[in-house]
Amino acid sequence: MHFVYPCLPYRPRTIDPLWEPEYEWVRAQGIPAGLVDLDNDRAWGSTLAAVAQREVVYRGWMLTVAEYDRLSRLVSLAVSPAEYLSSHQATGWYEAMAPYTFSSCFLTEPAPLDFAAGRQYFVKGLVKSFGAASVLSTQVQLASFWQRQDLPVGTSLFVRDFVELKPESERRFFVVRGHAYGAGGAVLPASLRAAVEALRPRLFYSFDVAETLAGQPVLVEVGDGQVSDLKEWAVADFGSRVLRALVKTTDTQ
Repeated sequence: MHFVYPCLPYRPRTIDPLWEPEYEWVRAQGIPAGLVDLDNDRAWGSTLAAVAQREVVYRGWMLTVAEYDRLSRLVSLAVSPAEYLSSHQATGWYEAMAPYTFSSCFLTEPAPLDFAAGRQYFVKGLVKSFGAASVLSTQVQLASFWQRQDLPVGTSLFVRDFVELKPESERRFFVVRGHAYGAGGAVLPASLRAAVEALRPRLFYSFDVAETLAGQPVLVEVGDGQVSDLKEWAVADFGSRVLRALVKTTDTQ
C-alpha cells in the first residue's frame, strides 16, 4: 500500500507544508509515500512501479469529482471515485445515516419549510457550510439566503434541523473497514456503532460525533477519510493507529 500527498503547485515534488508532518511520519516508518501534482497530472513515489502496482490512498486537500477522477487515472486508488463521492457528499451518506443524525432534506429551491414553534434549520452545501449566517428561522430568511448565495439553478443544498450541541463536544473518528478509531483511544458511543455497520463495506471515512445539550451522542456528518483533516488528533496517534490499519487492511486483501 502506498500513500500519496499533494505537492506545492508551483514547486513540483515539494510536499505541501500543511501535510508535511504526516508525510514525514509515514516516510519515517518505512511506509511507501509519494507526491501528486494534479495541476500537471503527475505522481511521484519511492518507485514508479510501486505507485503503479500498489493500491494507493490519497491524503490531502478536498478534491472535486473531476479532480478525483483524474487522480484515479494517475494511480490505482483503494477508494474508487464512486466510494469517494458517497462519503464526501451528503447525498451519498444521509439516507443510511438518517436514524443517527439530525433530520434533514435536500432542496434545489427555497421550498416552504415548517418553522412553527421556533424550529430552525442549518443550511449548507453537500460538502461545505456557508458560515455562521447559515442558521435560519423564517421562510423569508431562507429565500434571502438562497438569493445571497447566488447559486446556479438546480444546485442542491443540505437543509438540516438545527440542534444545539454541547460546547467543545465534537470529536472526529476515522473508520477503516468497519473499525472506528478515536483520538487518544476515544471509543465511538455504543448508540452509534450500528451507523458504522450501515456503511460497510466502505474502506475509509470520517465520523464527526458530538453531544446534544441533553448529553445524547449524535452523528454530525460523514466525510471521506482521505480528505478529512486531523482536528484533535496528533499526527503520531493518527499514523500509528489509522494509517497502519489501512496498510494492514489493504495489504492482507
